[in-house]
Amino acid sequence: MLWLLIFPLTWLSTVFAQNNPAFIENVYSTFLYPLISGALPFQYLPYFSFFEIILGVGSIVVLGALVLFSVRLFRGKGGRVWRVLKTLQKVFIVCGVCYFLFYFLWGYNYYRHPYSVIAGLPEALSTKEELYALCVDLVGKANDARGALSSHEEGTPADQPSVADLQEKTRLAYTKAKHDKIAGISGVTGFAKPIAISRLVSYTGITGIYFPYTGEANFNNDVPVLDKGAVLCHEMAHRQGFAREDEANFIAFVVCANSDDAYLRYSGYFLAVTHAMSQLYRVDAEAYHEVYSRYSPEIIADINANRAYWRMFEGDVARTFTQINDTYLKTHNLSDGVQSYGRMVDLMLAQRRILSAKTDIVAVYSASRGLFCLTTSGFLV
Repeated sequence: MLWLLIFPLTWLSTVFAQNNPAFIENVYSTFLYPLISGALPFQYLPYFSFFEIILGVGSIVVLGALVLFSVRLFRGKGGRVWRVLKTLQKVFIVCGVCYFLFYFLWGYNYYRHPYSVIAGLPEALSTKEELYALCVDLVGKANDARGALSSHEEGTPADQPSVADLQEKTRLAYTKAKHDKIAGISGVTGFAKPIAISRLVSYTGITGIYFPYTGEANFNNDVPVLDKGAVLCHEMAHRQGFAREDEANFIAFVVCANSDDAYLRYSGYFLAVTHAMSQLYRVDAEAYHEVYSRYSPEIIADINANRAYWRMFEGDVARTFTQINDTYLKTHNLSDGVQSYGRMVDLMLAQRRILSAKTDIVAVYSASRGLFCLTTSGFLV
């Protein structure tokens, strides 16, 4: 009967974690989690993902168990209610164990200090002009990074790094980030692994998956080449212990931009430009089109190729998985769900922000909330 307590006790621990980020940061995220994640052996096989095996075998086991339960339930004589209750008890225990392992192996990282606190980024709001300036700066750097790459005749990148190349580029980028003392980066262990059924995964709109039970970062190897570098760095940011999507995106951008590799730098800037320009379009379409006109022809070709790729996979499956992901994020202290990805822009804006002692009443923009507000002291009112 004690096994029945594992689910409610784990839930209570998440309530405690949510209200004690300093404890989670100092005890779990920076002490226990590195020991736990480093001890998981599955991450060290570069091309073989146990995540897919567990997913496949687990699906077969669940389906078989449902069939077996149905047969026993309807062929058996008497005691059906008791059999149903006993089965539900077993299911509750199994779910409780999985629930506990999710948090013990990785999930408590959702409740650590925000990366803005860890990195000492200023907490304040930005004006629309600052968002515009950020986009202009990012587009300029993306143009420079794209210019360092060769292209096919149609303008898309000629650089097509292999899986081994991508893994090595990622490892070197994180090693350099650690050497350069980028906040929260402790180097990289293990490999981000290609998903064997990547083409099918694209129908869900998923570019990467971190699987806490094996400590494996997995990436969709079918996505356009310009996305892959940032995707690998994003998933390895999860492996570093940064669970929130906005923070993993921001860390991926910083690690890529800081890299010595031209391909990774461009992939990082392409990610950053995509998010920042999306926010600019929401608040000032005219400014968006003005900045868009600054794109190099090569970047425009990359954007068109990216859109054409994802257009092939639009449909009910992608929308369903987006809704599932939205629900998942909202259950882990991210009230804005899939919109939390847009909070990456707030972190990029924080890099540029110069805090003043007092802010006059101005219209300010928060990318994470997608609206303008008035402020008198740097806080939303």
